Amino acid sequence: MPAVIHEAPSPFGTVFVVDEGDERSLRFDSPKGSRQSVMLKSDPLAVPLSYVRVGMAGLAFTQGRSRVLVVGLGGGTLPMLLHQLLPRVVVDVVELNPVVVDVARRFFGLREGSRLRIAVEDGAHFLGQEGPPYDFIFLDAFSATGTPDHLKESLFLEDVRRRLAPGGAAVLNIAFEEPRGVAARIETFSRAFEDCALLRGSVESNNTLCVGTLEPVPPEPLFWQQLKQLARELGFPALTRSVVSFETASLRRTARAGLRG
Repeated sequence: MPAVIHEAPSPFGTVFVVDEGDERSLRFDSPKGSRQSVMLKSDPLAVPLSYVRVGMAGLAFTQGRSRVLVVGLGGGTLPMLLHQLLPRVVVDVVELNPVVVDVARRFFGLREGSRLRIAVEDGAHFLGQEGPPYDFIFLDAFSATGTPDHLKESLFLEDVRRRLAPGGAAVLNIAFEEPRGVAARIETFSRAFEDCALLRGSVESNNTLCVGTLEPVPPEPLFWQQLKQLARELGFPALTRSVVSFETASLRRTARAGLRG
């Protein structure tokens, strides 16, 4: 049976930590709410949520890996995985909710250091400032009601594009949206990154991940080669075709078709 082991009010709704067997999850507003982040207590670096593995596949689009940014901390699963698998990379995290940061430290094993740094502020404000370029930007910011509206706007994505290093890639995780909302998010993303791709988890995931680059995305056969090489480099065999599906259709055309449906 699920057990609430921690409950804390925050400026953006109540934060719950729920244990169910070996799984520990972070949820907002209700202990039965959507799982925002999940870890295995027996193996904190395991990746129970397939969208995190799919998000890691976005690294296959990058040409350099020295600095990455994650917008939205959750329990810290993705930042900690990046920190572990990329030992020469600096991982910056931006999280608006200080209670989420506290929970990730106390209950999910988050440890900061010279290569894993957390800024408690709004992601749009952070990216709108002058700062270093990033080789990989992962956009994963959610509250109990979904993605904040200002993080869905074209202006925000233009700042994301501006902060990408040459050869870098930006990944947008779309979740907790109705089909029309997904189509609208893809349309907005494709205006900022006209040459982009979709990644989806092939099992147990309703997430859609948009990947944008400053250069043309690779054709599908080359992507699979790059993904296989990435899995070898990282020692992370979870990056396979059984986990990831890849599309290079015209996202703008696909989005408009969805909006008409």
